[in-house]
Amino acid sequence: MSQFQNLTTSELTLDGSMAELSRLSQHVAQYCAAHSLGDDAEFQLNLVLEELFTNSVEHGGCAGMTAAVEIRLEARDGGVHVEFGDRGAPFNPLDAPPPDLTAPLEQRASGGLGVHFVRQMMKHLQYDRSGEWNRLSMELKTI
Repeated sequence: MSQFQNLTTSELTLDGSMAELSRLSQHVAQYCAAHSLGDDAEFQLNLVLEELFTNSVEHGGCAGMTAAVEIRLEARDGGVHVEFGDRGAPFNPLDAPPPDLTAPLEQRASGGLGVHFVRQMMKHLQYDRSGEWNRLSMELKTI
């Protein structure tokens, strides 16, 4: 029986190491399977959470930290409520400028696509800085 069976909420704490990506992916896959969320939902959750995690480690100052990131998934009618928290430098991804998707690839600034994907895939995004934590809450609609 899955550890997620009959549980609507799941929490995961990750250290600030890119090696944690495999644990993140496995956790999302198990959660989606336990809640019959399907391949599309699993893909979107993985992409969003991997982008946020990678940004926290590579750009936010979480590299090498113990318990650098906390993720909470909660099944709700029609979707999944996601809370992503990291102990990195203050950064509100909702304030980041959108990437210029019309410019030729060789003229585009590097970065910014991960935050763009998060904004496109998720709904009801809210950011808060609470103590040493960046906290982003959002919804993935599955129906």
